[in-house]
Amino acid sequence: MTLQQCRAAFAQPDKQLAGRVYDATQALCGCEQFSMADESPGVVADHEGLCLIISDPTDIQDGRLSPTSLIRVDTSGVSVLRDAAHNDEFDLTITELKARSAAANKPRSFIGVCLFSAHTLRQQNGNRFLGVYDTALPGKPHHADVLAPPLNRLTPMSNSQHEKAQRRRIKQIIDLVGRCFDPAHSFRDGAFAKHT
Repeated sequence: MTLQQCRAAFAQPDKQLAGRVYDATQALCGCEQFSMADESPGVVADHEGLCLIISDPTDIQDGRLSPTSLIRVDTSGVSVLRDAAHNDEFDLTITELKARSAAANKPRSFIGVCLFSAHTLRQQNGNRFLGVYDTALPGKPHHADVLAPPLNRLTPMSNSQHEKAQRRRIKQIIDLVGRCFDPAHSFRDGAFAKHT
C-alpha cells in the first residue's frame, strides 16, 4: 500500500474510480490514509463534517436525500467539501456546478447542503461501510470524495444481485444521513444565497 498507488487510482476520475481505489490497497478503504494532493490540509478525520452541495431540486424530496443524489458512490464518487472549507471554496464549487449544468443545458442553482460526519459514513453497525478520501483540488483544498467498496468484489454475486445490493446500500446511506438538509438561506447565514 503506497501513496503512489492511491494517487494513481485517483488520477483519472471516471466511472471505474471506485474499483481502482479498492484495488490500490490490500486494506479496505486503505487510501484514506493518504492525501491525494500536496495542497491538502491532511487526511479526513472521523469527527469532520462533510457538506454535500445540493443543486438539483430532485436531489431532495420532503427534506430528505433522494437516491439519485448518491448514485455515483458506486462509480465515480460523491464529491463533498469538508466543513473546514473556506467560503471561497464553496463559491468556486457552486459556480463550477452551475457552469457545468448550464453547458449541459440543465440549469441548476444552489439549494443547500446536507451536512454529516465522516464517521457516520465510514462505519455502520460496527462494520466498515464507505470510504471518505482526501482529494484536494486546485482552489478547493478541502475537497473530498465518498466512495463505496465494490460489492461484487467483496462478495461474488450476479449482476441482478449486485444492482439490488447497490440500491440497498444507497437506502442505508439515506437512512444514515438523509435528513441532514440545511437550506441555502440558513447555511452559513445565507452566505451563498446569490447562487440560489
